[in-house]
Amino acid sequence: MLKFITILSLSVFWIPSFDARPGMGNSYRSSNSSSSRSSYSSYKPSYNSSSSSSKSNHTNNSYTSSSGPEPTSYFESSNHKISIHFHADGSADVNESFRIKKDQSKIGIKRPSFLIKKDAEITNLEVFPETVYPSHNSGIITIFWQNNEQNPEMDISIHYQIKDATISMGNLSLINWKFAKTNLSSQPIQFDLKWDPNSFSKNLKIQNEVFNESLLEYERFEIPVRLEEFHIQNDSWKNLELNTFYVIDIPQLSERKSEPQKEIQTPNSQKTDYTLEETVTLNENGSHHYQSRILIPKDNLNQNSLQLQLGLHRFREYGESFWNHFWTPAFQISYGFKGISTYFWHLFSVSISEGITIANNLTQYDFSFSTLGETSNRQNNGLEHWIRITNLENRENLELKSFHLRLLSETKLDRNTSQIEMIVSDCEYCSDVFDQSSWIVPIEPKWESDGFSFDWNHPIPNQYKVYIRLQETNKQFYYNPILIFYAVLNAFLHSPGSGNHMGHLVLLGIFFLGFITFGFLYLNRRKSQREKKQNEKFHLLQIQKIDPYFDMELFKKKVILITEKTVFAWDKGDLESLRNFLSASVFQRFSIQLQLMNMIDGEINRMKGFSVVSLGIIGMSMESEYLTLHLKIKCKTKDKTFPKQTSELEIQNQLNNETYSFYEEIHSYTRKITTQTKPNIDLIHNLCPSCGATAKFSHATNKCEYCGGIYNSGEADWVLTEITQLVEWDESKSKNGMEIQNGFAKQLLEDRASAVFWKYIHYQSFPNSEFLKRDSLDESYKQLAGPGKSPIHSPVIGSCHLVHLDLNSKPQKMTCEIRWSGSRKKGLIPEHRRSKLHLVLLTERTKTLGFSEESCHHCGAPLPEIDSSVCSYCKETIPEKVNDWLFDSTELISL
Repeated sequence: MLKFITILSLSVFWIPSFDARPGMGNSYRSSNSSSSRSSYSSYKPSYNSSSSSSKSNHTNNSYTSSSGPEPTSYFESSNHKISIHFHADGSADVNESFRIKKDQSKIGIKRPSFLIKKDAEITNLEVFPETVYPSHNSGIITIFWQNNEQNPEMDISIHYQIKDATISMGNLSLINWKFAKTNLSSQPIQFDLKWDPNSFSKNLKIQNEVFNESLLEYERFEIPVRLEEFHIQNDSWKNLELNTFYVIDIPQLSERKSEPQKEIQTPNSQKTDYTLEETVTLNENGSHHYQSRILIPKDNLNQNSLQLQLGLHRFREYGESFWNHFWTPAFQISYGFKGISTYFWHLFSVSISEGITIANNLTQYDFSFSTLGETSNRQNNGLEHWIRITNLENRENLELKSFHLRLLSETKLDRNTSQIEMIVSDCEYCSDVFDQSSWIVPIEPKWESDGFSFDWNHPIPNQYKVYIRLQETNKQFYYNPILIFYAVLNAFLHSPGSGNHMGHLVLLGIFFLGFITFGFLYLNRRKSQREKKQNEKFHLLQIQKIDPYFDMELFKKKVILITEKTVFAWDKGDLESLRNFLSASVFQRFSIQLQLMNMIDGEINRMKGFSVVSLGIIGMSMESEYLTLHLKIKCKTKDKTFPKQTSELEIQNQLNNETYSFYEEIHSYTRKITTQTKPNIDLIHNLCPSCGATAKFSHATNKCEYCGGIYNSGEADWVLTEITQLVEWDESKSKNGMEIQNGFAKQLLEDRASAVFWKYIHYQSFPNSEFLKRDSLDESYKQLAGPGKSPIHSPVIGSCHLVHLDLNSKPQKMTCEIRWSGSRKKGLIPEHRRSKLHLVLLTERTKTLGFSEESCHHCGAPLPEIDSSVCSYCKETIPEKVNDWLFDSTELISL
């Protein structure tokens, strides 16, 4: 895989390029080692200065040994011309001339042969001018200056013959010539090539080599030439600079005297050759699948220990897509072996399993395997595929006699945009298949509808490795990370001791574990979202059965607006504007919390940047006369508590530096079941939801002056009746279930209990508090320890649940379990508590009261928190006890 993952970061899942170390293969590199070249550092010319020959005949001069600088192979030149005449017997006449720039070398220069992988046998060497002294050794021509001084600018011409300008691969002669200018700043070469009839073939190719900086490798491009009159001139490519180029062919050589091939026999007269039939499938996912069959003479002594070399080749790094580079490891992967035995410690080579005997005294071996890494992207230049011709491990008595290749492709191959070459290399442990010393052999495949095939009928010596390179334009592919993981894991299981790509395997395992976890969470979230939508749709249908005009989206907008108004009022420390949207308990919660924070703790809580992130209905309940919708609301805000003397400027500066925090709560909105939606007729639009009259707020009233409707009773519009912390939410309690007789609704009873408990907290915390007196039995109130005796800091009610109700007793009784938290002293961590609150109802509760609480019957103003008998607004007489559930007692269940 490419190194995972930019991103597990760019993230923790980023995978670097792990250089797996199977053996020491990574330390081997290809080198041009076919010839041993003499060093000229110990040679100095000794000559007769009176020589007047028209030719320089110093080829056989003797030289005395002396230490000093070497002649250079790299020098600046101009007007560089090379002319070659290739003969039908394989020899070549070479004429080379150039003008060397001044001061290029103090001793002399070298000109290498153009043969690759072979030392040229040079004869009839002539060098001009006569003032220089030539020598040649191992195919390199060395030209020495007359004195140990820097050379002047001069013209040099070299003429010589090469006895055999071909290289041999078995009994096959190849042309693989390389020409390069004398250094980077020199002028391009002017090339002229002539040949005898029946020498070069019609497949003669000239390829120009260019360094691709983005791919960091050399690329060869075929130069179009006209094969006319056995002559190619520089005019064939007028606008093309030849800096480094190759001449490639399989010549005919009609005049070469062929020597009879001697069949190599071992002392046991065993056959030494084998044949290969191979079908390779190029899969669309970038993998190659090999199905191979080897036929070997039965009398070969090594047939029971045959091995294949898998090699050690790298994934492409430069030019590959980021996705592929991110996922792939350093070295290519071989996996999915069948008919092959692997080794515990390495996967350099594998052993072929037992074969079967067939006709003609042959043993047949069938096997298959897959590879990853032999297909790669070349930026915008399309795809490159390397197909290996599977050969047996290098042994002196085994030679690939012939092979048949059938190549199939899952994607259509276009012969017009595809280039196919056979590459031959003799580097056994190279991590790069193709380098400047590799040979390119022209081939003519037979194209078919699903690929191509070709036969090779020339023996290939055992030291050579053969590959087919297929290049396609206008194509691109991306590796599947799951395939990469499978291939690495499969290779590891076949050879666990090798540690093959172990680091990559571990990181892939971590990634896929994370991926599976993420996928599970994602699917679970999608499932939850689907269920949420289905749930909302179900609830909408249920509500619209009783209220056809109910609009879910308008309802959500109203909830968001009420939530925003609540936060704004909390931030300002004045909640009176909220009284008509909140039930009595919710209003008391916020009011008393603000008072406790301000007067007991000496602090204020400020918020900034508030917004509702998400909102969804998670439950619905219908009890008695009331319908309640439970909504899960997620919000984000900047929230911080300050000493109350902190200046506004300092508060805003600190809030600006705060990070956003998120919280989730369950908000319950309730109204009468019989209420019908009246679009835009509500307190949001300053209209009474009961009669539609303009709602005048001359003071803190919750009563319409026209119809007498109580705004926050839930009789005519939705009112926020409960806020439950997510951790305390019990969905089962929100479902239709217990319906209480005599017109009582559980939600209404719990709201009243919560409001009384907040007044109880107020009584416990504030000296001289009389807030609870009007809402409690006289005897119960007298039994309390006294106001302000046990202050509670930072109180929060998590939930209030009805646990007992007795409507047959006189008076009626109910018990609620309250889960709440608070600290005994300022600065301490709040403790989680559970308390039981006992309430009694002396007389029948006013039915229109709903979720509000007793207020002035004349003006609707809230009853005073002090022991007063008159309304502080209209001065009308008010009752000493509210006509509602009264505090009886409380008991602590647990801390």
